[in-house]
Amino acid sequence: MLTKRLAEEIVEQTMLRLSRNLNVMDTNGMILASGEMGRVDRIHEGAAHVAKTGKSLWISEETLEEWPGSKPGVNLPVHYKTRLVGVIGITGSEVELRDVAPLVQLTTEMMVHQSLLTSESEWKRTARELVFKELVSGHPVSGATQDRMNVLSISLKGPFTVVIVHQNETTRTPNRLADWLAEAMGIRSVLPGADHGHVMPFLVWEVDRERVKSRVEHAYKRNDFSILKIGIGKTVFSEEEIALAYESALHAIEFSAKHEIISDFDMIEMRALVGAYQQPLHEHFVEKLLGNLDEQLVETLQTYLNNEQHVQNTSDELGIHRHTLSYRLKRITETTGLNPTLFSSAVQLHYAMLLKEGARYIK
Repeated sequence: MLTKRLAEEIVEQTMLRLSRNLNVMDTNGMILASGEMGRVDRIHEGAAHVAKTGKSLWISEETLEEWPGSKPGVNLPVHYKTRLVGVIGITGSEVELRDVAPLVQLTTEMMVHQSLLTSESEWKRTARELVFKELVSGHPVSGATQDRMNVLSISLKGPFTVVIVHQNETTRTPNRLADWLAEAMGIRSVLPGADHGHVMPFLVWEVDRERVKSRVEHAYKRNDFSILKIGIGKTVFSEEEIALAYESALHAIEFSAKHEIISDFDMIEMRALVGAYQQPLHEHFVEKLLGNLDEQLVETLQTYLNNEQHVQNTSDELGIHRHTLSYRLKRITETTGLNPTLFSSAVQLHYAMLLKEGARYIK
């Protein structure tokens, strides 16, 4: 839809190059802007007819009485894509305007197209940012956000991964960077968030984690602008957990080593947990490692770790045979994916046990 401001700009720019009066009307025939200020905000019957029929109309001295509020000249439809958005009128005779009228119409449509396209692009950018902001807030998606997602043709389906790109300097707008990232990664299901101090977050959905990681590495190798860090958050499988994916991507950058350009949260999870002190991440970590262990295995693990991984002392305290202890440790390994007899695994299990114990007092 034509705005008064855009109509005034069209009149001003066109009349600089055309020594004729120009009127710009809306789809009701109302004059929005004119070289003759006294005609503004009046109905132009000829323009109303053009808006209704979609066809050009020439008005001569002989037919002037048929079109109240009009002057001799031509009235032409203005389209944006396939939609009629307004009418322009040029004052003069048909002989004088026959050659120039199509050029003025084309120029006007180009100005309208550029303006509306820019407005549409800006709206889409803002809408995407609002959708992203609500998805990572941890709150249920509102009706307004769902409407925006429908208009933007965003249909979310897990898994979900958040990637954060930290630029040295902003050389691309959010939309252009999102397009570049999608093209470089070969992934189209990418939703950009707002740019905060050269830090650009993106939500990737319906793509498995290994592909996200490999495509991020590929995108970085194709990098044509300065990147300081890329943080890859946890991969989650429900919309409710997207906030956790976002938080972990922030930690991936915050707790990455100085030499690391691409930081994967899964690789620095312990480092981040020690420094973050974020209860949601702690709960998720404890559930992942200990959630499938029954009480007997939890007790066995705690006793084994308390006894510094000493098999005989643990067996004696639990009152079980060494072979029984070995069997239980094997079950813990199979259930958690971590072998408590190995130092690196024992550290993670011990930390999870500490967090589990601390959670009792927090609650």
